[in-house]
Amino acid sequence: MGEGQGKNNWEPLRQIVEGLGYECAGIVLANEEKRQILRVFIDSVGGIVVKDCETVSRAMNRFLDEHEDYIRGHYYLEVSSPGIERPLFSLEDYRRFCGKKVKIKTRQEIGGQKRFSGILEHVGGDGEILLRTETGKGPEEIETIRIPFEWITKGNLAFEENNKENNKRRNS
Repeated sequence: MGEGQGKNNWEPLRQIVEGLGYECAGIVLANEEKRQILRVFIDSVGGIVVKDCETVSRAMNRFLDEHEDYIRGHYYLEVSSPGIERPLFSLEDYRRFCGKKVKIKTRQEIGGQKRFSGILEHVGGDGEILLRTETGKGPEEIETIRIPFEWITKGNLAFEENNKENNKRRNS
């Protein structure tokens, strides 16, 4: 799901990030406007500042320069925090953020749609994600949708305007 070469092939890059004391929130090799972009999302308990991104970027560049065949062709390296609408890459991410509002896109339709927004209720041992959504039929009408993890092409936390935690960050 969105991790380019696959979770195991990114392990050396994850080890670099974690060796520097950061959480590796995710790694994506994306193609945008005819160019490859290697995106590395880092996080830390106190948050991320530009200096943190610079530190990880320098270490990544050293590794990638020493292992020129690790990524084929020309690419751009971007290191950043996952941001307020943090991408969700793994089942562990979905489990970690149960109870939070998320947006999910699937490769196959479920009930006639591929885009969902709602509260992440549960992640089953089989990788099935339960998402509580409003039906649009009335103010109190909700339903729970079952989404197989392998059908997800993109998932991320959804910003909630009235969330006290988010407001604290914005006001500081």
